Amino acid sequence: MSGCLMMLGMISGSLLAADWDPNDDTFDPSIQSVVVGDASWIGDPSPFVHLGLPRTGYTYVNATHWDGFDPSVQLSLMVPLKAGETTPQAGGMLMMNKVQTIELIKLFETGLRADSKQEPIQIKTAMKDVNWSMAIATDEGQRFIQLQNKTNDKVDTYRFSINASKKLLGAIRHSLQKLESTTGK
Repeated sequence: MSGCLMMLGMISGSLLAADWDPNDDTFDPSIQSVVVGDASWIGDPSPFVHLGLPRTGYTYVNATHWDGFDPSVQLSLMVPLKAGETTPQAGGMLMMNKVQTIELIKLFETGLRADSKQEPIQIKTAMKDVNWSMAIATDEGQRFIQLQNKTNDKVDTYRFSINASKKLLGAIRHSLQKLESTTGK
């Protein structure tokens, strides 16, 4: 009997794509993973489109304590491989200490209130030699929040719908709370 309860507990923490709505605008910290297509994604991810491929990817946000860095919130942008690919075509990571995370939250809040296109605004991160920014874009009457990573002469653009942006903002806030509860700051 206890084995059955344990299995039910594991299943309830994971969702199949039929149960998970990519258009949902709320973050659910109780979701351990989501199965979309033939891949499993950690947590309650926010979907985005990598404009260069174009391909839908998903986020993972968590509190981290890496050696050499302040306790931080890590935002991973993961783009799935297609059949036959052996190396990632795109993806990225932002790692921000508490102050930088609060600044990112404010950028997202401002972006969600914006009603028109907005030029890229620099995002400060804990990692050196990275160039992330956030912009507001419009396309066919819809607004999007875009995270952009510039490396050398290449710019990778990750486009989030407004609902996906709200979900991502919830995940960032949740990870900041976890960070504050583990660091006492």
